[in-house]
Amino acid sequence: MICYRCGSVLSDDNLCHSCGADVSVYKKVISLSNAYYNMGLAKASVRDLASAADYLRRSIKFDKRNINARNLLGLVYFEMGEAVQALSEWVISKNFQPDDNRADIYIKELQSNPTRLDTINQTIKKFNIALGYAQEGNDDLAVIQLKKVLNLNPNLIKGHLILALLYMKRGDYDRAKKPVMKVLKIDANNVLAKKYLAEIENKPGKKNNNEEETVSKSSSRISDRKRFKPEFDTGANEPLSGYDVIIPNNGYKESNNGTIAVLNVIIGIIIGVAATFFLITPARVNSLNSAHKKEVVNLNSQIASLNSKITDLNGKLDEANSGKADLQNQIDTTNNENNSMAADYERLVTALIDYQAKSYVESAEQISSISGINSPDYETKYSESFRNLCGTIKDEVYTEAAKATYSEAVSLVDSAYTLATWDAAVTKLEKCFAYDYKSIDYSSLIEKLNTAYTSRYQCAQTEDAANAASYKEKAVSQMQNIVNIISADSGVSTSAVKTAQDALAALQAM
Repeated sequence: MICYRCGSVLSDDNLCHSCGADVSVYKKVISLSNAYYNMGLAKASVRDLASAADYLRRSIKFDKRNINARNLLGLVYFEMGEAVQALSEWVISKNFQPDDNRADIYIKELQSNPTRLDTINQTIKKFNIALGYAQEGNDDLAVIQLKKVLNLNPNLIKGHLILALLYMKRGDYDRAKKPVMKVLKIDANNVLAKKYLAEIENKPGKKNNNEEETVSKSSSRISDRKRFKPEFDTGANEPLSGYDVIIPNNGYKESNNGTIAVLNVIIGIIIGVAATFFLITPARVNSLNSAHKKEVVNLNSQIASLNSKITDLNGKLDEANSGKADLQNQIDTTNNENNSMAADYERLVTALIDYQAKSYVESAEQISSISGINSPDYETKYSESFRNLCGTIKDEVYTEAAKATYSEAVSLVDSAYTLATWDAAVTKLEKCFAYDYKSIDYSSLIEKLNTAYTSRYQCAQTEDAANAASYKEKAVSQMQNIVNIISADSGVSTSAVKTAQDALAALQAM
């Protein structure tokens, strides 16, 4: 565990041995954060995602820099279908710890798949449309839209729960049970899903009488069916009903006149067929041929018109595809800008928190890391409220940070003897110039920086000879920048300018 004020490693005592800060409460807060993280991890391992998310939110509430808790919370959100919230947690995590952070892997995996991002955007839009339909009472449209959403994002718990509610509203409890069971597969202890499931299972079923009515009608038809008896019997057989057909057992023969009638019908049919073939068919064929030719001409005209329309539509499709690519590029650019702006707002909030805690060095690092603070379009890129808030603390933070950093750098210069310690001293002295060099003895600052550059170069010749020339090149370049800055500043003494120029000449002559 490290000190919240100076960053030193803490011992078992309740005081920091480096800065003397009381860290007893801080240790308890960190312990609580880690305890909630462990509980969230245990819940996530058994797919109790809602409880896991609750514990992890408590963990980062106690310690916003708990990277493990924040990254796991992002994974839990992603598993619940909340990709936007997951991405937000990973971006904040990466801002707190830019290096050696698994959040970087998660973000790159999402950003490297434009199709996945497009699907996420479509899911959000369609889900909002479905909510609008549900609020307006258009339940059928809401159900259709939610099915599209869940087809794109099957893990979206909110979508499954709303779909179940819509089915329950219309009384279709069998269908309502399916999305509830899908939620419980994703989040095994989801409170709302369990509540809906209990409501569904406690609902009394409706008896379906269709089958009984069908059987009843069938039985009635069977009982009313005409029964045929092979012979007439007045003895042991059952009594006859009005639907019985009596077939007498004596023979029956038709008259020979029936045969003659059948022959007459056959002859009439033959004569009719012959008349149709020789008189009616040729005229009918000619009429059909004429109509067929007209139809062919009409169809050819329609085909030519359709081919022309297809050509026009293909041209418009090419234009639309080109426009789509341009819009996608604009969307990607806007998303990148929005992500950068969100990160800058997060840095400013962190700087304000550190400022209130009087951690001026940390606050200055957050302000200096705002991407566009030194860019020409700073005033147009950021809102007036953002610039005013940043300007309110920037001067004081930079002044105090320069003093604190200079004090640490002097201690390093006085005790440094390795390449790593000289490198650390150079970094802190250069930060003094980046913050507010006028708030300290800048002539001494230039001399200390010259000493650090020279000693670092000499150490590099023994410890890292291959890169010694690069250390010299960096030192000369940085000292040249310092000479340019203080020479252009009318408030800097001429002796300090002369000191910087002599230091530059000495570095060039090494």
